[in-house]
Amino acid sequence: MITKMKKGIIAASLVAVVLASGCSETVLPTDYFSSPVPEVRQTQIRIPLGDFRDYRYCEVLTEFDNDGETVNEVYATIGCNKCPEEKWSEISAETLRVELGADSVYLNGPRYWVVNKIFSGQNVQYDKVAEFGGIQMKLAAQIRGELIQNEYEEEEVIRWTTYEYHEGNRVYKLVNEFGEEYIMQSYSQMWVPDQTIEDLESLGSRLSLPQGWRFETEVLGEDFELITEGRAVVLIDDFNNTYQKIVN
Repeated sequence: MITKMKKGIIAASLVAVVLASGCSETVLPTDYFSSPVPEVRQTQIRIPLGDFRDYRYCEVLTEFDNDGETVNEVYATIGCNKCPEEKWSEISAETLRVELGADSVYLNGPRYWVVNKIFSGQNVQYDKVAEFGGIQMKLAAQIRGELIQNEYEEEEVIRWTTYEYHEGNRVYKLVNEFGEEYIMQSYSQMWVPDQTIEDLESLGSRLSLPQGWRFETEVLGEDFELITEGRAVVLIDDFNNTYQKIVN
């Protein structure tokens, strides 16, 4: 049965802006929403250096009503910490919802990147830092409208990024009935808490794929770049792992 959930995939696709933005100054969007989430001074700083593959992160999505318009905020641990499990496991979405006066709160994570490098050309940044259960996070995005995602259904994300997958690393793909490919960008431990990157090679045997779809994996013989210039097509599988469509 297809289940509906908050769009962790959208959050995972937008958090790259926080992770890799090269902008030297903050440029807020013209429709920036000043939400009730309290802002704090950042005291937790951990900048991911080198290879991002298997780098752990978490997200909190908060939903508010802004004069009749639904606004979802995505807060991510990237740049602050690696989402310590002892604190993350104690966070209650319902408690946060009540404390913040939010319409809903969704905990997305822990997640782990399977890309090696991420570069962003995004020229919009946020400078807000919030703290949830002792874990500081940066505001990564504000999204208008309700966030619902069905498994194996395409969604569009607006961003400018380059994902690098390096030679000698294993990659994981979904292929639909038309032969179109989607490459994994991050895996999740939300539905399978003990899932590791080593388990992904045999993931296909555990997925409930749509008719005509298949799972493929290979070790890259050369570097591969997935370039997005404004529009990324993304989806999730049964276990909330995220993929992006290969179009270049």
